[in-house]
Amino acid sequence: MLKDDILYWIWLAEKCGIESKDFPRLISRIPDPFEIYRLESEEIDAFNFIGRALKLKLTQKSLESAYSILKYCRKNDVDIITYADRRYPERLRNIENPPVLLYCLGELPDLNRRLCVGVVGMRELSAYGAQMAYKISYELASGGACIISGMASGVDSMAACGALEARGSTVAVLGSGIDIVYPPENKKLYTCIKHQGAVITEYPPSTPPYASNFPKRNRIISGLSQAVLVVEGNLSSGSLITAKYATKQGRDVFAMPGKINESNSDGPNELIRSGVNVALSAEDILDRYSLLYYDKLDMGELNRSKKYSDFELRFVKRYGVKLKDIYGDNEDKKQKAKPKAEKKALSEPDTAVQKSEDKKEDIGAIADKLAGLDELTVRVFGMMPEGRAVSIDEVVSWGIGISEAVTALSMLEINGAIRSVPGGTYIKQ
Repeated sequence: MLKDDILYWIWLAEKCGIESKDFPRLISRIPDPFEIYRLESEEIDAFNFIGRALKLKLTQKSLESAYSILKYCRKNDVDIITYADRRYPERLRNIENPPVLLYCLGELPDLNRRLCVGVVGMRELSAYGAQMAYKISYELASGGACIISGMASGVDSMAACGALEARGSTVAVLGSGIDIVYPPENKKLYTCIKHQGAVITEYPPSTPPYASNFPKRNRIISGLSQAVLVVEGNLSSGSLITAKYATKQGRDVFAMPGKINESNSDGPNELIRSGVNVALSAEDILDRYSLLYYDKLDMGELNRSKKYSDFELRFVKRYGVKLKDIYGDNEDKKQKAKPKAEKKALSEPDTAVQKSEDKKEDIGAIADKLAGLDELTVRVFGMMPEGRAVSIDEVVSWGIGISEAVTALSMLEINGAIRSVPGGTYIKQ
């Protein structure tokens, strides 16, 4: 049997799944996944340190899926960093449920030897939140910290833009496969991050951005970080999940205070009430670690960066981030909110006029659902027949790549333009 360590790491990752607590126990006893693969059913059944579900999966020896993933990664220059790789971040290795491996585009910085700050918050952030997320990330990156984010709209995008504009280091952790950009409008930001830092994920290629993926992804953001900064978020924000992971993992949590009468500030303000560190500036974070990373942090560069760290829209537009991603109040919505002309009273309803009005309303509703989606996603919607469900394979048969098809259908479903039906197919709403 030909041994390729990476192949068996991919196989093991598939069997253990995401957020597995069994994986650290298994790998501490049998460090080589090839040896795990070779185990007989009787040997696996005798293990008393892993659950029954994983025991059953380890008896499944097919490598077809692992071969397919490995082939894709080698063809597309996707690096695979396994738990045994010296590049695997030590902080991440020591959390309760570390990923078996990481898929990576770009060059992962040496996160073991530098300060890493996770910057998280709401997607629909305020103008203040946008400005402060950008500014503090710019200054942290200028001072030598690596900015860790999730590349989502809102605070994550602003944090990444600040680090990029400062010519600093940044890492984006995805909640989807490495080949799927989510949200799709962040494609340019995704490209810039992988050229100046790294984009990573534990999800195998072609994994859609399911909502359930993101809370699990957040444990990696906090796991990579020594400090986590919450800029804005309401009490149900995913940023508070990241803060909880950070506390459980023994990380320092910082929060930027906000106005007490705005829901976007409820999350950070509640964290401050519970006793986390207050961050009014980048110094509040960097000062905490100045001795530990005396050879990596540059407080002089931080001070010089303050001349250039103020937020301007043109600074984020160059990374493809649009106005609607920064402010929850989209100008398009203001245009749509214009009052409709009052209808002329008729003694009898004019059915032709009524049908025309209904059609306009339907078109308007569809336009709302497609607003902000990329051209390919809108084209997929236009190609879908009315009243008939289509499969991913059928969409691919239209000349669209598998990852693009998965992303387009996922985004259309999230926006309410289509819905999934039994049989793994999709139909227009």
